[in-house]
Amino acid sequence: MIISFNPTVFKTQDSNIQSILAEILVKLLDDNHFLDARNIESIFFDDTGKYIFNENNVYKVHLSTNQRQKLKDYISKKISEPITQIHRSYLTHFIIGIDFGEIKPVDAYKIITERSKIIVENGINDWKFISGICQKYSSGTLKRKSIYLLIDKSIKKGIIEADHAGGIGEIPKVIERWIADPRYCNIHKYKLMTIFDSDKTHAGDFIKRYKNLIEFLKKGLISNPPKENDINYEETDLIMWHMLHKRKIENYIHLDILFTNISINLTQEVNLRNTNETNLDYIEYNESNIGQVNIKKKFPEMFLDNFYYKKLEERCQHHKTFLSEANEVVSEIEQILLKIAKII
Repeated sequence: MIISFNPTVFKTQDSNIQSILAEILVKLLDDNHFLDARNIESIFFDDTGKYIFNENNVYKVHLSTNQRQKLKDYISKKISEPITQIHRSYLTHFIIGIDFGEIKPVDAYKIITERSKIIVENGINDWKFISGICQKYSSGTLKRKSIYLLIDKSIKKGIIEADHAGGIGEIPKVIERWIADPRYCNIHKYKLMTIFDSDKTHAGDFIKRYKNLIEFLKKGLISNPPKENDINYEETDLIMWHMLHKRKIENYIHLDILFTNISINLTQEVNLRNTNETNLDYIEYNESNIGQVNIKKKFPEMFLDNFYYKKLEERCQHHKTFLSEANEVVSEIEQILLKIAKII
């Protein structure tokens, strides 16, 4: 995330706020987030370049000698280190302060320190899908590679993690539990996301049992049949979410990858090769078309195989999405990753 401060917050005489501000500054030294330091330069340096933050109570009362020097070096670096436009376009930006529309220091500290969570139906298998697509796209040549590298880094550092719901009907319960948890109270929009299958059997299908979940996420009723905005995330929704366009995660596996990992007979291979891309989106893989395979175990592992991201792009090229931030159409995989980027 990109974090900035309202300079007036450093002028507070409230010792509790000063203490939290000090804790926030110390956590920023971990460099897990971007600091937009342009509007607080005058808090740390005067017009001659002299360091003046040592006159602030946050510095004098709440920071150790070691922390003071590290903070000075860190702020000096961040002031001269511009944040790229691509980071500004795709990462969440919030302002720490006490004015309307700003994030209170106590909540900002939680946003910075608590792990982000992606709530999924199956914490093991679905996480392999998420980790796999992140690995592929962070090692590719896409213009947004730097964003995907941030997600990959966050996964490896445990800054973002899967949370197992155990089924589509359990997702609202898990979300409610985290929203009520003191660690995520007031910050759920910044730290929580859910991704789930669509179970569709064709492009225009909508499975009725998903209606309750989506209305929960939308905080209101949706149309019957649902409109386009009903089945897509909007900023007014409870948390970030994504329902897969295809039936399940196994439908995102390119046939070349599938045939590399599964031995099937010639008739089955020919039948799948002759199935068009759209029908492959909604096919139910089973014994009749791929033989006796543990689908729930085998398919997620394929996303961790060594293959180029373009295989995933090819599987999604027929259902791209317009992304306003990018002012272009992108694949659903990029759409998913850019949603994840909003909560890291």
